[in-house]
Amino acid sequence: MLKILNIKARYGDCFLVRSCDKSVNFLIDCGFKQTYKQEIRKLTDNVDFIILTHVDEDHIYGAIPLIEDYPDKFSFNRLYINTPSSCSVAKRAGNISISQSITLESLLKQKKIPYGSLVQGTNLNIDDKVNLTIISPTKKDIDYFNDQYQEIIDKQLSETPISINAPFETFEVLSKKKDSFKSKSKDFVNTSSIAFILKYKSYKVLFLGDAHPEVVSDYLFSKGYSSSNKCEFDYIKLSHHGSITSISNKLVSIIRCSNFIISTNGGKARSKHPNRETIAKLSVNVDRGKDKLINFFFNYPVPEIICRNGTLATEEEASRYNINLEQKNELVLV
Repeated sequence: MLKILNIKARYGDCFLVRSCDKSVNFLIDCGFKQTYKQEIRKLTDNVDFIILTHVDEDHIYGAIPLIEDYPDKFSFNRLYINTPSSCSVAKRAGNISISQSITLESLLKQKKIPYGSLVQGTNLNIDDKVNLTIISPTKKDIDYFNDQYQEIIDKQLSETPISINAPFETFEVLSKKKDSFKSKSKDFVNTSSIAFILKYKSYKVLFLGDAHPEVVSDYLFSKGYSSSNKCEFDYIKLSHHGSITSISNKLVSIIRCSNFIISTNGGKARSKHPNRETIAKLSVNVDRGKDKLINFFFNYPVPEIICRNGTLATEEEASRYNINLEQKNELVLV
């Protein structure tokens, strides 16, 4: 049995994946400082390894107090993160410009904790039943990321403003809209995000981090998948908390899935997630296989998210498209 815990991390990401006998035991992202202090420490004081998908603060900030507690209060063997110094082209990268990344790497070096990068094509065999296939980023995208990382990164680049006062559009209208994602060169932080397919027995779970949709769809196309030969997943953790800039019509057209995981409390200020358009495009267009329902699993109460973010699906839309919006913090694969 494998459990996937979608840990409350406000508008960030944090997942604990572990088997009953702890032969599989690892963290994906660490949310904010409060995530570690209030959530992770209550669940565990050790993991085998940690994957920090990319360097945005809502994914890595919680790793700083965790590493500060290493090894007396929290232990692990290795950390994976794509930063210039963890990649082979580090000499071209210059100094890291995000303060949390600087602090994080300084702590890793100070405590002599092994860390390194993960790029497309890498396979991590956890045990005889669990394998991680890394599908994002590509080596080319990491090279570009490292070059750009010499400059101060404007956090606005990765925000997706959503106004609950915006004109209300139906699912039918939203589901037919053109893509809204930015080019990889303009969204290079998220393009560098680690994404992977977790395989456990017959299960396939796609963890997208904040990955760029073109990187993911290009990978699936390279493996022979298409609109007539779809790639099937049991669960998909949506990129960037369900942002509309992190999904594409092409990607939706080549996947088959009826269960989607979203990590968010609804967001804050101008950056609110998930986007109603994302819910609409998946509900109307995605291939669900034989399943009637399409499930969106959140790690916070749905009414709380709607209060912050606005209507995700009207009662009529939920009924017409068989949509289930539910808080479900733990998934169990048997």
